[in-house]
Amino acid sequence: SAVAQTSGCGKTAPQKTGTSTEVSFSVEGTSRKYRIYVPSSYNQNSPTPVVFSFHGWGETASFNENYMGLTNVARDNNFIVVYPEGMADYQRENNNGWQSFNGGGTTETLGNECTSSTKGYCYLSCQRRPQGCGRCDWTSCYDDVEFVEEVLNSIETSYCVDKKHIHATGYSNGGIMTYSIGTRLGNRFASIVPGGGTPHSGHNNAPAVSRDGAVSVLDLHGSTDRTCPANSTTSSDGWNYTPVDDVLKVWGTAHGCTSLSSVKHFATPEDGQTKLWCGSLGNCPGGVDMVRCAYQAGHDWLGPRQNGGPGARLTWWFFKNHPKEDLGANVTQAKVAEV
Repeated sequence: SAVAQTSGCGKTAPQKTGTSTEVSFSVEGTSRKYRIYVPSSYNQNSPTPVVFSFHGWGETASFNENYMGLTNVARDNNFIVVYPEGMADYQRENNNGWQSFNGGGTTETLGNECTSSTKGYCYLSCQRRPQGCGRCDWTSCYDDVEFVEEVLNSIETSYCVDKKHIHATGYSNGGIMTYSIGTRLGNRFASIVPGGGTPHSGHNNAPAVSRDGAVSVLDLHGSTDRTCPANSTTSSDGWNYTPVDDVLKVWGTAHGCTSLSSVKHFATPEDGQTKLWCGSLGNCPGGVDMVRCAYQAGHDWLGPRQNGGPGARLTWWFFKNHPKEDLGANVTQAKVAEV
C-alpha cells in the first residue's frame, strides 16, 4: 500500500540534520520546548518515521536523550526523535528539577491514586483550577496531550513524515505519559513502548480501537522496580498504580484479543540482555501485539545512559514491526468470536 506522507514532504528541513536542536514552541500562549534529532540520512522526499520519547519526573529533554539512548539508533535507522519537555511550574512558573507530564491520573485525583500516608505536589497550573489541587496530584496540569498533538502537527508540516510510523516511548512519568498518548492520540500513533510507568489506580482507560485503529504495546519493567512495580499496586513511596497485566488486559480486550490470561514467549533480538524476557498476552488480530518484558533492574531503563543501548534498540525494533494498523471489521469479528 502507498505510504501515507505529510505536507512537509519536499520542504527543506528547518533544523540542522545529524544533530539535536532545542525548539521553543507556543501552545495556547504558554512557552513549551522540545528537542528534535533529525538524522544526516534524512531525505525531504522520503517519508520518515517519528518517535516521541518522554522523560521521567524532574528530568529534562536533554537528560532523556542521554538516558534512553535513542539518538544513535535513529542515526543508524533513519528516523526522527522528538524529546518533549514537561512543565516545571511547582511553586513558581519555572522551577528547574520539577519537569513533569500530565497523564494517567497524575492530576485527576479520585482518591485511590495514593495511600493515606502519601501527599502529592501542588503545581501552580493545578492550583489555578476551580477545584484546585487534589491530595494525590503530583505533576503539572498543563495539557500535555494537546502539546504533543501541536508538536506533531508542526513536525508533519515541516518534515516528510511516514504517517504509518509515528510512535511513543518514555520512562517512569514518561512511561505513564506514553500510555496516555496511546489512549488519547491512538488515531495518530501506531505503537508504544512505555517503560517503568503505568496509569494510576482508577485510570486504566481503554484505547478507542474501532475509532482510532490499533496501538500495539511493549511494556518494559525492571523486575525489582518498587517505584512503579510491574506486578503489584502500591509503590515503595505510597502511590497506587495499575499492574501491567491489568493494563494489557484492558488494551487487549479493546483490540479484540482473546485468552488474555495466557502468556507466551515473545522473542526479541535483545533477549538475555540484563536477563530480558518478553511475553505476549493472548491471541490478537494480525499485526497486533500486547507484550510485557522484564529485565534485571530496579526503577531504571533497559541499558540506561547508553546511546544506542539495548532498550533503545528493542524499542525501535518493536516500532519498525508495528506500523499503524486499521483493524476496522477485525475488532468486531474478534469480539463476536469471543462470546
